[in-house]
Amino acid sequence: MRAYQVILALHLFGVIFWIGGLLMLATLTARVPEEVGLPRERMLGALRGSFRTGANLGAIITIVLGALLILMNRDVLVQGWLHAKLLLIAVIVGYQIHLYRRIRHLEENPSESSGGEFRMAHGIISLLVLVILLLTILKPF
Repeated sequence: MRAYQVILALHLFGVIFWIGGLLMLATLTARVPEEVGLPRERMLGALRGSFRTGANLGAIITIVLGALLILMNRDVLVQGWLHAKLLLIAVIVGYQIHLYRRIRHLEENPSESSGGEFRMAHGIISLLVLVILLLTILKPF
């Protein structure tokens, strides 16, 4: 039981690291179209680094430890709330891939994006996390 609790704590740390990284990326990316020259290049470099260390590392920690938690308590595999939660996590991973592609596109074509797109992403990610938290705590299905 003690091992489960330690893994759960590390899993939650990974979630905070991952989602915090994604929210920070969405916020910073919204500002890139406003910058020009060297500040834009520095900001794009910071985005690349933050994506690798914050978003990707956090996602790996979260997903690996989440899978381990499921393996340690296989009874949850038949519960509908977990299926809904996993679907929403897949949506976040899909959005993370989309965000990576948008950042790459922004590097090549900085004038073809708007800050509003990334501000909206911040809200969408926040909403998805809220629904995941509610599913995990309330276990409605």
